[in-house]
Amino acid sequence: MKKLVSIAALVLLAACQDWPEPVIRSVSPSEMRASEATVLDLDAELPLPTVVDYSKGTLEVDTRVSVSIGTLEVPTLAVSPEGVISTRVPSILTPGRYDVKVTLGDGRTAVRPGGLTVVEGEWPEGYSIDPIGPQRRLEPFTVTVRATGANAAAFRGNVRLETGAGGTIGPRVSEPFVDGVLTQQVVVDSVQSNVAIRVTDLAGHTGTSNTFTLQ
Repeated sequence: MKKLVSIAALVLLAACQDWPEPVIRSVSPSEMRASEATVLDLDAELPLPTVVDYSKGTLEVDTRVSVSIGTLEVPTLAVSPEGVISTRVPSILTPGRYDVKVTLGDGRTAVRPGGLTVVEGEWPEGYSIDPIGPQRRLEPFTVTVRATGANAAAFRGNVRLETGAGGTIGPRVSEPFVDGVLTQQVVVDSVQSNVAIRVTDLAGHTGTSNTFTLQ
């Protein structure tokens, strides 16, 4: 994303080819449970690359910022004027320590080694999927998944979604559950006319829908 900013509205901005490297000051929280999707705030120095157009009296600021946890790229939810980056980490990382990396639009990076620690989680015993009626290939429809057993009502993690051989589903990773329930739009394609959806969490707990017709 690029943004045009009036020169008159800025006190201190200058075009420069040798921009300093970004810096991650802190990651908050620095620890998350493996079973719970977690919003992180990265406090960072972000010297964004800027190009001056003197004829138009504008500055073009490249505001693109991406975040990775280990090898997992996570979404950038927001970037504050003070340089705080908000992101959400899904519950698909095994326990351990992970480097946190920020990449700016021009490729400059900052890394905070071991910036996030993932600890053991508390998982439900399984999942049930509400009945699914006939659907059309590549047309979105809604599925409802419910965590079951111990810890079900408190579950706020993510699951992976899949279909059988010869089929595809999107997204592959769900949104976070809300108090043990997931309501998610999906798109399915398959060479088969009868398919089912299977969900699996990081700990190996699963659930499978009824077999439904895909037209």
